[in-house]
Amino acid sequence: MNSTFRCPRCKEKNLKGSLKCFNCNLVFSKLQLATNKAGKNMIKAGKKDKVVYVREFPSDLKRWKVLLIAIFGGLFGAHQFYVGRYIKAMFMLFGGCIFLIGATLSSLSIMPESIYTLVGIIVGILGFAWLFDILDICIGRFKVPVYIDVSEVK
Repeated sequence: MNSTFRCPRCKEKNLKGSLKCFNCNLVFSKLQLATNKAGKNMIKAGKKDKVVYVREFPSDLKRWKVLLIAIFGGLFGAHQFYVGRYIKAMFMLFGGCIFLIGATLSSLSIMPESIYTLVGIIVGILGFAWLFDILDICIGRFKVPVYIDVSEVK
């Protein structure tokens, strides 16, 4: 039985050992030349379609740094901002702010009882997202945006 893997760009299945994707012609060896910094710049420029999300960390990004940032600032999405996943980072930042506001109001005993449930749900979802991100970084499933020059690929 032949083992397959999915192309990071088009998500089509390819045979292990293939040099390039049969569907989008992505040359897999070019992934080693891709950088996270270029990926973040393309996302900021609004060219998200040119960005590829890969599980192997590029040379300009260290897994241990992302893990430390996730552990200490992950509740507010710091690791997502660091790698350039801005939409998820904004959701985590919003959830972290809700957590801080809820914790402050709760400690001052001025938060209405009905709000406790809503804050608890948001904090629960945020906590699970944070823990899953730490786990994904540890086991190599965390995806990082990188950019590959399309003119060289095709």
